[in-house]
Amino acid sequence: MRRAMSLLLALLLLGGSAMAETGGYVSSGVAYEIFVGSFADSDGDGVGDLRGIEQKLPYLQALGVDMIWLTPIHPSPSYHHYDVTDYYDVAPEFGTLEDFEHLAAACSARGIRVILDLVVNHTSAEHPWFEEACSALKCGGRCPLPDYYNFAHEGQHAVPGSGEWFYEGQFGPHMPDLNLDSAAVRGEIREIITFWQARGAGGFRLDATTSYYSGAPGKSTEFIRFLCETARANDPDCYLVGECWADDVTILGMYASGINSLFNFPAADVEGVLVKSALSGRGDAVASRLADWNARLREISPDTEDAPFLSNHDLARARGMLRSKLPQMKAAAMLYLLLPGRPFIYYGEELGMSGSGRDENKRLPMLWSTADESANCLPPAEADQAQRLKEGVDVQERDPESLLSWYRRLVALRTLAPELTRGEMTALDGGESALCAFTVRDGGAVAVLINASEGAAVTVDLAALGLSGAKVLGSVGVEGEAFRESGSLPPVSCVLLRIF
Repeated sequence: MRRAMSLLLALLLLGGSAMAETGGYVSSGVAYEIFVGSFADSDGDGVGDLRGIEQKLPYLQALGVDMIWLTPIHPSPSYHHYDVTDYYDVAPEFGTLEDFEHLAAACSARGIRVILDLVVNHTSAEHPWFEEACSALKCGGRCPLPDYYNFAHEGQHAVPGSGEWFYEGQFGPHMPDLNLDSAAVRGEIREIITFWQARGAGGFRLDATTSYYSGAPGKSTEFIRFLCETARANDPDCYLVGECWADDVTILGMYASGINSLFNFPAADVEGVLVKSALSGRGDAVASRLADWNARLREISPDTEDAPFLSNHDLARARGMLRSKLPQMKAAAMLYLLLPGRPFIYYGEELGMSGSGRDENKRLPMLWSTADESANCLPPAEADQAQRLKEGVDVQERDPESLLSWYRRLVALRTLAPELTRGEMTALDGGESALCAFTVRDGGAVAVLINASEGAAVTVDLAALGLSGAKVLGSVGVEGEAFRESGSLPPVSCVLLRIF
């Protein structure tokens, strides 16, 4: 392909991986989603950009995350950039290729991996591939881009001016679906993956995996396998996580592709067990359900990593689901940030940002300050809600009881237990519905004890749980030694134990 040889050479010079040494930073196993245009603005135009993210790396490092997922950074006619017009460039409002390379290097120096949104189910209708193909169809000539798209004489969307041609576009006429069976298209995708790995990308988030081959999950799984094998041929440590917005059976089937992670949609959002348990104060439901999920994942492969989350750029903000109540937001954070796998924080969730209704409201600007509005980006043009949160980063980082401080302590606690990445989870029955108790084993072993209720303390019988010899590694919301002496977990608190 056009760029493949030179880019593969660049990867080899990077030692087979775009990630540098972490300089002694301890991995937390926690990722952070950034909607790029709403995060941090470096040049005063009101739009978040790559330099802005780099300027905020001290904040991300203080939060403790070791991976950031950037929503699409490529040129696009839309504000969300999920309809790409050029896979080999950075949108001018976000910066330049050099800005991305500089950001990736700066992240690597801090032990933070950058993963990019890989949107290859479809392109923009303004992509040159699509425009050239349509032009050839309209004039009856031979298409210079053979079978890149799914054209037919009947279908969803008419090719303007052709009179007889139609094309597939599951997300609308502005997003024509690529023909993923095409060897030429797969060759282009190989180039795209290699191009960004050579510039510092340490992984990819796969957009819309259930739409690769609608109604044919087996073929979609095969395509994910192709993406994984392509990325790992260049970088064996490349991390891939997929958006499979579906039921548990479909998600489990797609894990057969060999992908590292798929987002745990069944546990997320307002109907998921994480939010429901935080609202009800019933932690036991999380332990039992997620232990069962962990066992089902491990049957497929012990190398899989679950990807639990509360919300993302397509869902209402967790604050609204949790009724804007701080104890419930803290409980939800404990319940998912201490699970085995790789939890994903949606930017601003650690502050308690609001947003619901139309998509633009779910992508409001990161609230760095309420006193200095110039510190924040402008909201997406079609947003019709204002931010309800009144305390930004500048206030919360000075308050030890803030939600931000809570998230920082939980992520730091997680770094003490490397078993939480791929370990085997077993639920424990502590006889209290508020208690989320489980062990995780992967070489070593730890126990997690969480009181998800804001109503009352929970007394934990360590001996009855087989934990009488366990050592307190750390705690949040309770002093570790006080718990060891009394066995009492105050409302909304947690303890991490090392099992010997």
